[in-house]
Amino acid sequence: MNILINALGIQDSGGLKVLKKVLNECIKNDKYIYFIYVNNNVNIKKLSEKYRKFKELRFEIIEKSSFLYRLYYENFIFRNILKDKNIDLIYNFSGTAQPFLKTSQLIKIHNLLFYTKTLDDIYKREGKYIDWLKQVYLKRLVFKLMVQSSKYFEIQSLHVKEYMSDFININKKTFFIKSDIDVRDGEFYLPKKYDFRKKVKFLYIVGPHFTYRHKNFRDFTNTMLELSSLNIDFEINITLTHEQLNQSILWDARLNKITNFLGYIDSQKGMDKLFCDNTILISTSIIETLGLHVIEAIKKGVVPIVPSKKYSYSVYGENVVTYKLFNTKSLLKAIFSIIDGEINYEENIMMLQNDLKINENKKYKNIIEIFKEVKNVQK
Repeated sequence: MNILINALGIQDSGGLKVLKKVLNECIKNDKYIYFIYVNNNVNIKKLSEKYRKFKELRFEIIEKSSFLYRLYYENFIFRNILKDKNIDLIYNFSGTAQPFLKTSQLIKIHNLLFYTKTLDDIYKREGKYIDWLKQVYLKRLVFKLMVQSSKYFEIQSLHVKEYMSDFININKKTFFIKSDIDVRDGEFYLPKKYDFRKKVKFLYIVGPHFTYRHKNFRDFTNTMLELSSLNIDFEINITLTHEQLNQSILWDARLNKITNFLGYIDSQKGMDKLFCDNTILISTSIIETLGLHVIEAIKKGVVPIVPSKKYSYSVYGENVVTYKLFNTKSLLKAIFSIIDGEINYEENIMMLQNDLKINENKKYKNIIEIFKEVKNVQK
């Protein structure tokens, strides 16, 4: 079977990490040929060079990367590619679809920005109707057209299906819930050591897109400012540069003196160092399909705090520490529930790790299994 893996648009660390996992699964079945279409950027080049030695993986790097060109390329250029390469299945890894192509398609949904009512409400409450039209609604119409004509979807968690059902009719859709997380025992660390008589380390992991509304970065800044006025010894570790933050209206320069500006970290070893003793990871995202940074914290034995939204409980389990979105007092309360010992952090981490193992082991473990099921259903 010849499979076209459409990874156009993938560029951030989370997407690349999941793509790498998919490629590792693909090379275990050398009876298939995989034609992988990606955009040209530094991280993709590194990834393609690493995997070119596998004859079943054939990378095609596309120079242009605009959204409109991508739509054109996928719906028109793909026509010739399907014929020339004798493609049996299109795996739309980056969430798009080609409604006018007859070849079987599997769509991976790992962007819920266009399927969340919470984000709609925020734009409307703030009176940013034009921004909402450009950044959410118009793209929602395009993606809705794509998925309405599609039948097979790969998702990372059950909540993705539930969020999508608010906007499209899913009655005739088939969803495959696949794990993108390694939950073997060797992947999990013992809980980190916490002594809150010493300096607390607040970890915030995000890329250059921290200004996007769904990242809700203001919650973090406001809470850190409030915390700095209290008698708490703490520091901030954040994966952005001094320049990136201080050029943003979402940041407050008064926090500079207690912040370690780490910038982008491109190695697993470098990331592992972030999950150290006395660290509390904070995530403020309005919506996530998975939230790899939170999952990494759990696996490395660090306590996370996340929003009290459906996606959080679906992915991280009912035992995760949560706070109410856009509510500084609520986030402060969650922080102090850990610092003051109201929550047993060691017990909490162990429960989260166990919940993660149970949840992920219920899902598909390999993309090849899903490819086979899609083709079998169509016979």
